[in-house]
Amino acid sequence: MIARAAPLDEVLTGILASLEQLMPGARCSVLLLDRERGTLHHGAAPSLPETYVGAIDGMAIGPAAGSCGTAAALDVAVVATDVRSDPRWAGYREIAAAAGLRSCWSTPIEGRDGRPVGTFAVYHARPHRPNPREQLLVDRFTHLASVAIDHARLVQERRARLEAETARRTAEELSHARLELLAAVGHEARTPIQAIVGFAELLGTMDLDEDRRREALQHIGAAAGHVMDLLSDVLDLSRIEANVLPVAAEPVDLGEVVDEAFGLLSAQAGRRECRLVHDLGDDLAGGHRVLGDRRRLRQVLINLVANSVRHGRAGGRVEVACRDAGDGASVLVTIDDDGPGIPLELLPRIFTPYARAAPDDDAAEPSTESIGLGLALAYGLVRAMDGELSVGSSGPGGTSMHLRLPRAPRSEGA
Repeated sequence: MIARAAPLDEVLTGILASLEQLMPGARCSVLLLDRERGTLHHGAAPSLPETYVGAIDGMAIGPAAGSCGTAAALDVAVVATDVRSDPRWAGYREIAAAAGLRSCWSTPIEGRDGRPVGTFAVYHARPHRPNPREQLLVDRFTHLASVAIDHARLVQERRARLEAETARRTAEELSHARLELLAAVGHEARTPIQAIVGFAELLGTMDLDEDRRREALQHIGAAAGHVMDLLSDVLDLSRIEANVLPVAAEPVDLGEVVDEAFGLLSAQAGRRECRLVHDLGDDLAGGHRVLGDRRRLRQVLINLVANSVRHGRAGGRVEVACRDAGDGASVLVTIDDDGPGIPLELLPRIFTPYARAAPDDDAAEPSTESIGLGLALAYGLVRAMDGELSVGSSGPGGTSMHLRLPRAPRSEGA
């Protein structure tokens, strides 16, 4: 049992049960010593009454603390031939009598450092003094208990070190990820900020006609809007990570939200000659209503559709479809494009902010660019609405994103 790293209580129970078979009439127990507190705690006692085990669990060690407490305190074997008359049992006689125990012989279990780590006790129902055979048996079984306890503590220490190392590496990875995120956000914000500064200098140093002045102001407004959107996304991500993002739970009509997202993305799609189409499944049981936050759901769809337009094939199409998820409680929304697909090495990190893939000459846009914040934010927003976002499929024929949302309860009369 020790070799297969069985739980300590199981190992100790096996040791005690074996000794009880070799010593008829004996009832054995092991108590484990908490050195810092100076108390003994239950380790194993296969045949002792639970009331007795519970009564001595946590007992303080000392020169008059029964056989076990005294053995642990003085680091010597203590034999109480009759607990009714032994002065060291004055505080435990009634407990022992109620359990039918008359004698107790306790031996300290030595640890690797030569100090007690517990006690090995042998009880009898009548006055008893151990004979040489019993002393030899207890010495050997006490050694086995010592080996088991030391092994268990080594395993525990090794596990604690491993957990500490894992926690350290996780903290380092999180710190590194945050630094990368800050660097990526700073890099993405630099271009629109430079545009704002440049056009502001242009307005301040040159006498422009009304058309060029209006164009410069439009550029400044667009760049400022991009920076504001970027900061808003970062703030939303931090709120999602802290689990403090305010999200409403109300019935939302999917058709309306999809139309709103398509309207906002029509110009971007037009520049790539990409058709935006939707199939909302008119036969969907219960209609197109889902339970969520309308503004956040629109934000999710804008991010997903915009990502499909950006990375899909020029002159291609992006389709949003809706159907019953098959579980009676949710609706499945799919966003399909006809682009080159997501690189395999990027799939495990597709919802990580600013994850990067290797360059791909066939991509609609240079793949050396990161995926930005959009997918990570969409993933967090969907989870905040008790939904699921995943990559349904991805390959040379395109990518299908799957958005599962809870179905809104039917209104009366529906």
